[in-house]
Amino acid sequence: MISQDVVLVRYGEITLKDSWTRQNWERILAGNIAFSLHRARVEHKMEKGEGRIFIHTSDSRASEIAARVFGVVSTSPARTVASDLGEISRAAVELAGQAKPSTFAIRPRRSGVSISSEQIGRVVGEAVRTATGCSVDLNKPEMEIFVEARKERAFIFTEVVKGVGGLPLGSQGKMLVLISGGIDSPVAAWMMMKRGCPVTLLHFDSRPYADAIDQSMRCAEVLADWTAGRKIDFITIPISRGIEKIASHYPRATCILCRRLMYRIATEVMEMQGCLGIVTGYSMGQVASQTADNILAEQAAVGVPVFHPLISLDKTEITDLARKVGTYGIAAETKSCTAVPSKPMTRAKKDEILMAEEELGLREIARALVKEMTVTRIGYQDIDSLQEGQE
Repeated sequence: MISQDVVLVRYGEITLKDSWTRQNWERILAGNIAFSLHRARVEHKMEKGEGRIFIHTSDSRASEIAARVFGVVSTSPARTVASDLGEISRAAVELAGQAKPSTFAIRPRRSGVSISSEQIGRVVGEAVRTATGCSVDLNKPEMEIFVEARKERAFIFTEVVKGVGGLPLGSQGKMLVLISGGIDSPVAAWMMMKRGCPVTLLHFDSRPYADAIDQSMRCAEVLADWTAGRKIDFITIPISRGIEKIASHYPRATCILCRRLMYRIATEVMEMQGCLGIVTGYSMGQVASQTADNILAEQAAVGVPVFHPLISLDKTEITDLARKVGTYGIAAETKSCTAVPSKPMTRAKKDEILMAEEELGLREIARALVKEMTVTRIGYQDIDSLQEGQE
């Protein structure tokens, strides 16, 4: 294993932005990484430049921790040497001598130095081959030695840790996520977080028809582990009175009209929370209510953006993501809502649903229910508190 003194952090989409946006997003990303390292009590110093973020630390945990921060494409624990072929060769020989591979390859990159990538590969590769007797195999080597030669220093490493990718959390506006406690909605929240959006979570307490408050809260706690210190507002609003009225008047359209009520409530909460859109865990055709006809009827004239980040994913893909996020085991415990009719409407007519909404007075019901909301803040203490704990 390499004796590291630095971790190289790579990012992707940020580099394509204009200068002002790039600098701002780099600052956000560096701050998010710093919080995650502070939280884990990793001693380090941060440096930005040369299209990288450099974490100066000898702590072997730093690379994996940084890789879990949204916006990070990959990380590598590395050793710093002088940007000189002799120094680079000596470090590469030492690494190969420790690992004793039968085959190896040098993977060179250079920026701002007079030596070429071809020179690095040839000279360093020959030094390793001569010193260790290993054979060169550029296609499927047992060991890859990466070299990044820059103007004043070079970095030698053997590992590339895949990052979560996306955009830095906090680089985009906040979203209101409708969280049910099932498998899909926590993943939808995570997907929007991956695109840079902080989230507020809204759970509709529909007891006795369904009871998933505990699962939703536990999912929120898992999501908070990905926020780099930002707290998540977890909001609950009782909705059973609305469901009862809907089910007694329009039983087959219960699910669609219930969603209409949820959207009406969510638009009110959005304004209170300063959110820019509503997010659902919908996947096209996954259940009877998630057909194109029903989605149109549910969202007609809602008047705010509604995002469905999972819309094209199948259940297997969503389940795999839930395992990655860490919410799968929690969400799998959630029971189905008993208010769902035995033969739910799958091809709702938009105009008929809008008329039913008016007849039931769902807007008025929504305004009344919003007054019963409760808010719980979920997350970690701030960086200052963590730093004080280190002193």
